Amino acid sequence: MIAELGIITTGLAFLAAGYALIAALAGVYLRQNRLVLSARNAALMTFPLLSVACTVMVYVLLNHEYSIAYVWQTTDNGTPAFYRYTALWGSQAGSLLFWSWLLSAFGAAALVLNWQSERRLMPYVIVVLMATLGFFLILNVFIENPFERYWLSPGDSAPEKALFQPSGDAQLFEPIDGAGLNPLLRHLGMVFHPPMLYLGFVGFTIPFAFAFAALATGRLGADWIRATRNWALIAWLFLSLGLLLGGRWAYDVLGWGGYWGWDPVENAALLPWLTGTAFLHSAVVQEKRGMLKFWNLLLIVLTFVLVVLGTFATRSGVVSSVHSFAESEIGLPMFTFMGVSTLASVLLLVWRQERGDLRGADELDSLFSKESLFLLNNWMFLGLTVVVLWGTWAEAITTIAVDLGLRDTVINLGPDYFPPVVRPFLIALYILMGIAPLAAWRRSTAERLGRAVVIPLALALILVAVLGATGTGSLWALVGYGLVAFAGLATITEIWKGMSARHRRGEHWGAAFSHLVARDRRRYGGYFIHLGIVVLGLGVIGSTSFQQITQQTLNVGERLELGPYTMRYDGLYGAQAEDGRQMMIAKATVYRGDNEVAQIRPRRDTFFTTNPTTGQLEPSTNMSIPGAHSTLANDFYAIITFWEGNRVTFRVYLNPLINFVWLGGFILIAGTLVALWPSRRSPVAARVSVPTGPPGTPGARGAQAGD
Repeated sequence: MIAELGIITTGLAFLAAGYALIAALAGVYLRQNRLVLSARNAALMTFPLLSVACTVMVYVLLNHEYSIAYVWQTTDNGTPAFYRYTALWGSQAGSLLFWSWLLSAFGAAALVLNWQSERRLMPYVIVVLMATLGFFLILNVFIENPFERYWLSPGDSAPEKALFQPSGDAQLFEPIDGAGLNPLLRHLGMVFHPPMLYLGFVGFTIPFAFAFAALATGRLGADWIRATRNWALIAWLFLSLGLLLGGRWAYDVLGWGGYWGWDPVENAALLPWLTGTAFLHSAVVQEKRGMLKFWNLLLIVLTFVLVVLGTFATRSGVVSSVHSFAESEIGLPMFTFMGVSTLASVLLLVWRQERGDLRGADELDSLFSKESLFLLNNWMFLGLTVVVLWGTWAEAITTIAVDLGLRDTVINLGPDYFPPVVRPFLIALYILMGIAPLAAWRRSTAERLGRAVVIPLALALILVAVLGATGTGSLWALVGYGLVAFAGLATITEIWKGMSARHRRGEHWGAAFSHLVARDRRRYGGYFIHLGIVVLGLGVIGSTSFQQITQQTLNVGERLELGPYTMRYDGLYGAQAEDGRQMMIAKATVYRGDNEVAQIRPRRDTFFTTNPTTGQLEPSTNMSIPGAHSTLANDFYAIITFWEGNRVTFRVYLNPLINFVWLGGFILIAGTLVALWPSRRSPVAARVSVPTGPPGTPGARGAQAGD
């Protein structure tokens, strides 16, 4: 049967990962290169084996094999084919299989692409990758196997789940319909949101594996940084996409008018993004100056640990979230794996630090140099990570402490905890985003840096004055707009200086811009990412500081007003979708002044599931889907909260600048792709040491222009 093929290939992948781990360790200990080669080949084999297993899983999902428990849990006869494909990651067991497949793909690519250039690191890279993959396959094979089937023995009223026939007289139980995919997942954002997060989480395993290998071998220079820079950037790109798509899904489906609620699982994905962002900045300093070795290793270890912690949070049932899977038995094994990974990494890191192996090539020459500002950037990201981590896990940690008798009360920090503690770090980070690109490497003075920031700072202050004079009364909003504008204007100033220099040499402005970017895609891709964060920041400030909300009950023909808009309620009707859900849809017309601008259709969806015992449809989930009129300036966003007859209660939001959040995300993604694209400069030229002339000399300016 088809399920046996999935069971066998998953089991063989587990055996291959285990063999690769043992062979790589033995090859290092015995100094036998053939064992290391054998380990590599076994590691590479996990990818085709898990590809077969995933293909089998997709096949049974598409073909309604409801005797397989996972298929029954995640699909039904009314599930469109598109969502049956994506049901692969729609629940616990399938998503673990998908995770393992992605890790095998990333691992195979890393081994093939880096085998020759980083040959001495490879045995330990194999050890880390296969230990991680082997752990997830333990979960898949022994605890959450997606190929378990329903079996029914004579005389039993309910079927039982098992991989193989539990007794000689047991028969496969084949329901005529399934329970169906969680309605919250039937949205385009959730089709792509989980895979993007998985790609980001799995992707950070590669730089962690190289960092661990560098610690184990003592090869602690910039080679491991260069080998993993693009891997880290790719992982960061996918994690950024996952966060943006998750925010869009929350905005479109959860019906609360926002996109980020400081939910524990949202935070679990944000935490490795923060430390990963710090690592990408800090790695530049080690490449340029040979400094911050300890920081880079610490940050990538923290990122990996936070990835595992986020996975634990999503799958253990320890935290309650609309984003998490149901509680399962994998919580304790995953917590153990996280503890062992953290302990091994930290012990290696401390050992190397005490030996003096992590000393940088140079000390900081100036408090106002680029290196100093990057170090301060690390501290800000680390502080932000700590306060978000505490706010996310305080309840779970203090609950354990109460159970152990170490304290008397549980600390429960809600969403209101986060804005005041996060705000100071965001202020500092936007300031650093503005001044760091303007600072020079090695030696820089406060006077020189002050001259560099005069223009963007003056323009930002003028903007704040204009906003204050035109009615922006919120102090925090004015401060936020000023800081975000300063960061953006400083970045634009740097780009403009480079374009102007090329224009003075006879290039047209368009050619000057394209040649400037092509010469150093990594640097200017980073600038575009900064601009994306600036635009996103404008959206966050506008949509949180100036959001307007009203709730009113209307009869047909009545109107409500919010900001410059008026909404007329035109009627209510019911409908049934192709997938079986029932919908109550309100018709409404939106006016701005006397002009009609949109027809919107907020609705309430009711989903049904099939009871496996009675075969009857039963209501399972209600969802409020908003109707929205969107412009670049704002969103008019309405949901149905209650209805009786034709009388409907609407909750309506006016969200200023919210589309800047999504626009900033697009710019951020585009900037990351630019940074990933190979630069025209040769690798040798890119690694030329930075000139060290005194501030103000041509050598010092050249160092800044080529960073």
